[in-house]
Amino acid sequence: MNAKNKQNKILYITVLVTGIVAVVGIGILAYFTVVNNTVKISQPVSTGQGSENADVALEGSDETTITPAAVESYTVANDAPRILKIDSLGISAKVRPMGVNSAGAVQAPVNIYDSGWYTGSSKPGESGAMFIDAHASGATRQGLFAYLDTMKNGNIVSIERGDGQILTYKVVHVEEVPKDQVDMSKALKVYGDAQEGLNLMTCTGKWIESEKTYDNRAIVYTERIS
Repeated sequence: MNAKNKQNKILYITVLVTGIVAVVGIGILAYFTVVNNTVKISQPVSTGQGSENADVALEGSDETTITPAAVESYTVANDAPRILKIDSLGISAKVRPMGVNSAGAVQAPVNIYDSGWYTGSSKPGESGAMFIDAHASGATRQGLFAYLDTMKNGNIVSIERGDGQILTYKVVHVEEVPKDQVDMSKALKVYGDAQEGLNLMTCTGKWIESEKTYDNRAIVYTERIS
């Protein structure tokens, strides 16, 4: 990934979804279309707990540095993801609960150094896949997932829950997909034969000025190993 291309832009989560969103405990069909560079939900979907802000215009607008102390003092429910760590990328970040925004789209965090857990996906320790996104960049700085697309099979990712339990995952597949060809039903499922997984996504590639988004999406699939 050319890091230079990720400067001076705000990440927009833009995916074309044609499948089924897996929601803990229930199965709800949710069909998506690309509208204004967002994941537009045309039918209601359960999003679990509320999220930090429903205003799509604020997503990625905050470039305030988050201190290690702020990360460590962050609290969530016992069974929710609290901290995401990727040592190979130097990442230790808060995991914010994300639902849908005022445009009916999957949210991205307000701060470019936070990660966002889509609450319609699995919780850590449950069967199925947990889905986390984050910004590749803000207006003037690289974001948390600026180098997500450089991850390799075998890299380790960990999640600390609100109760302190740490779950460890191994990367099993990395792909870069044109933004209009992302299969979100796949991105919300475990990869291969795994029972539990954590899937990560961000924007990558070349900036499309007319659409205010990048042309590709980087998706990292992992499976739980401990």
